[in-house]
Amino acid sequence: MEKTSRLKRFVKPALGLGLVALLLSQLQPAELLATLKSTDWQWALLGLLLACFANLACSLRWRKIVVQMGQPLEKGPALQLYFQGITANTVLPGGIIGGDIWRVLGLAKMGMSKTSATQSVVLDRAIGFWALSALALAAFCAQLILSDRPWTQAPQALVVIYLLALLGMSFSPALLWWMKAKWVRGMLVPAGISVGSQLLTITAFLCCLTAVRAEFSSLAVATLCAGIFLGAVVPASIGGFGSRELASVFFLAGLGISPEAAFLASVLFGLTATAQGLLALPSWLTRERREERLKPKN
Repeated sequence: MEKTSRLKRFVKPALGLGLVALLLSQLQPAELLATLKSTDWQWALLGLLLACFANLACSLRWRKIVVQMGQPLEKGPALQLYFQGITANTVLPGGIIGGDIWRVLGLAKMGMSKTSATQSVVLDRAIGFWALSALALAAFCAQLILSDRPWTQAPQALVVIYLLALLGMSFSPALLWWMKAKWVRGMLVPAGISVGSQLLTITAFLCCLTAVRAEFSSLAVATLCAGIFLGAVVPASIGGFGSRELASVFFLAGLGISPEAAFLASVLFGLTATAQGLLALPSWLTRERREERLKPKN
């Protein structure tokens, strides 16, 4: 069992490393280097700032869900746990624990049952995906109203499948109400915070694309961000890099954005999370040392 657990721990980063290596082998080194040299780092820094505000909003959203479920949680501890989770996901690739599990264990230590703690994290993820899908669908509708040109060069069948998926996820609360009304209410209570956090996240990604001097329609990219960010959920990444970069290259190709620019923009966006993970690392290490001291000695 222990060997299996260790193997699983290294599968995700190994797959992520393989994806990054595969992507790099398909890119043009000269164009990649030229794009990197021309990067406007001021836009990248703005993306970092917006990503920080987005995660601050996400931590407040999660706190609201936890409190609604009956567990007292002040803003400070919620913020600390959430950003420690980012550290676990980005600074410790394939490490001891994932960010979501870290939050669950943190709530469990405060007295919340692991089942309820897990539900709070699942609800937090679900409302994030819902808001992202709703915003993507709204961006698509805005394009239909404001432009008479095709918004993507992708095959029509893929576009239809993608839009149907957006439609399904956007209206998922209504579809799930009859199954788990309590969960749906838990999703809708912090809906405003979630929409705001996802708007900040999408804008941060747009800043990263601007930083690599890509030419794009903001509404078109916003429509595709749901696919790009959902691609990051695939368990094939190292420190958060891998599946998101593959999704970025795949989805943005239809907008005429070069693979090199899409790849670098996604890497810059990933680095915003890495930077936040590093900033929260002292808090993570302090908690680890404190808990180590509190362990009973044999």
